[in-house]
Amino acid sequence: MPDYYFIIHMPGAPCRDIVGVRAADDAQARVEADRVAARWPGFETIALYDGERPVAVLANPQLGFAAEPLDLRDLAA
Repeated sequence: MPDYYFIIHMPGAPCRDIVGVRAADDAQARVEADRVAARWPGFETIALYDGERPVAVLANPQLGFAAEPLDLRDLAA
């Protein structure tokens, strides 16, 4: 089972805390990220990693960040 971890950034305090979690896959790790976000008031972003591989980043919409990512399409030829 892969080990995932979150780096929690607070306003004015990057890398405020690191939280490890066990998850079977990226989808389950994202569910855990949502749980961490619900329990961590005032976070700026929560970055989810699988080892050195970035998986996802949650941004706090209460601080003015967009709730959904921008729909940027790859228009490369």
